[in-house]
Amino acid sequence: MKLKKLYFKNNLTGWNVKEVDFDNLTLLVGASGVGKTQILHALSSLSKVAQGDSENGIEWEVSFVLAEKTYVWTGQFEVVKSDAEDVYNFKEAKYNILRESLVADDVKVVSRDEEQLLYKGIPTVKLDGCKSVIELLKAEDLISPISKGFRHIYQLQSANIGISLSPVANHMEDLIDLQSIKEKVSLSPFDKLFLLKKNKLKEFEDIKEQFMEIFPLVEDMDFAVGSFFNDMPFPILRIKEKNVASWILQPNISSGMRRTLAQIITLTLADEGDIILIDEFENGLGVNCINQLAELILYPDVDIQVVMTSHHPYIINNIPFSKWKVVTRKASDVSVHTAEELNIGKHSKHEAFMQLIQTTAYKTGVL
Repeated sequence: MKLKKLYFKNNLTGWNVKEVDFDNLTLLVGASGVGKTQILHALSSLSKVAQGDSENGIEWEVSFVLAEKTYVWTGQFEVVKSDAEDVYNFKEAKYNILRESLVADDVKVVSRDEEQLLYKGIPTVKLDGCKSVIELLKAEDLISPISKGFRHIYQLQSANIGISLSPVANHMEDLIDLQSIKEKVSLSPFDKLFLLKKNKLKEFEDIKEQFMEIFPLVEDMDFAVGSFFNDMPFPILRIKEKNVASWILQPNISSGMRRTLAQIITLTLADEGDIILIDEFENGLGVNCINQLAELILYPDVDIQVVMTSHHPYIINNIPFSKWKVVTRKASDVSVHTAEELNIGKHSKHEAFMQLIQTTAYKTGVL
């Protein structure tokens, strides 16, 4: 699946992403607080809605290409306002869908309002009014690949935290081939790395080699086995550094190393049609990490789509300015502009970068 265009509004908070176009690689740049991260959150929200989640007050229109067809999916949930004391109520809530439609190559496949849902023009039985048509009709041949496509939107960890390993990964005997490991979207990157090792797949050695190129003091990477209080075994990542006698276990591996490894795993195991969201790509990474990870993003081995934000000069200056999307905001209205619209980049990449950082749009977030 390839995203083409997005309009997204949260009628509860007022945030309104007017329209953004996506390329295979889209770099969102601009001042802090203008809404770059909100765009990534909008895409994550739509992925969750496509999987059956209910989102208070959101309204959207997203176009995408799948199997050479162009689809437009639109919808709107009701707005339910809460008292201030309910802000931190984490109980699962359900919100009704007011309207929804799915169009394929200008032919309406699904239309819906509060009263009925039509699939190919034919009314369906009464279905859950809080779940999207992509979730409700995912067993249908036409909808099934769309459902799968939205499940393959991933957001990489932006915080410098360890990525947990699940004890169940040690018992997944059915996940023995590369494709089945790739497609198990519920697994963390480290879970997948363990399964690569357990099944002796060459991708484990590829990932380890890339990691050791970035961190030359590391001479080996492996897994140890720990146990919970009930003696259930679970794998623990460990690395061995040169001239250091003992292995370093996962909790003691530096946060920058963990995040770098997670990104290498995700990018190495990316499958055709995956959409990867990266917020503040450079966060917590040293220059040695940024350079090589940027190469993986710029030149992926498979046809994927990446939407990312960054403030780092190296990242911005080494991504073609045709892929830049400059984000500005006026009150709650978020606008996105191309480099061409801002008269940036008529001659060279370096000139384009210097022009970008001197624009009012980039410096202040207001156009």
